[in-house]
Amino acid sequence: MGEASKGFYHADFTYTEDVLSDFEALYLKKKEISPAMRIALGALGLVGAGYFGWSLYAGGFHFTYVGYLLICSIMLVVALHRPGKRPDDSVQKYRKYYLGKGAAVRIDDAGVELKIEGQKNYARSKFKEIYGLYDTDRCYYFVIKGKAYYILPKASVEGGTPEEFKKYMEKKCAKHFLHYEL
Repeated sequence: MGEASKGFYHADFTYTEDVLSDFEALYLKKKEISPAMRIALGALGLVGAGYFGWSLYAGGFHFTYVGYLLICSIMLVVALHRPGKRPDDSVQKYRKYYLGKGAAVRIDDAGVELKIEGQKNYARSKFKEIYGLYDTDRCYYFVIKGKAYYILPKASVEGGTPEEFKKYMEKKCAKHFLHYEL
């Protein structure tokens, strides 16, 4: 049996501009709303706002109708809102703390551990604490707590084939990887 069957993967790498640019592109792509979803939200919001607005006008004040009217209005705002192509400060924090730093990642049956050069503390997460698995052509991403990511360049992972690694992570996290074309 090889190392991969024991559940041990590791990676030693440096966070480069290319890796962090890939992360930024993924981060922005995840925040996008597809055109089809915008159309659906806009249509439902418009029809709902018209219906519940008319119901309030014709039938008098009802708390329920006010709530539905607010929800429909929010749907319209989301459908029409066009976020800029700038990431929030999360990406800037990753650049500030990671760019040019060496990192060591160990993944075993206990979870994922990340040690970054020059930092006293290290990150350790159990598989049940990983909320999302993503990948691009360049990197794997494991999401923990909202905007916190483990960023792992694919080329640096040792201990098995890329397919074995993905299957291992999917089984341990009880989730599937979502691939993003950037």
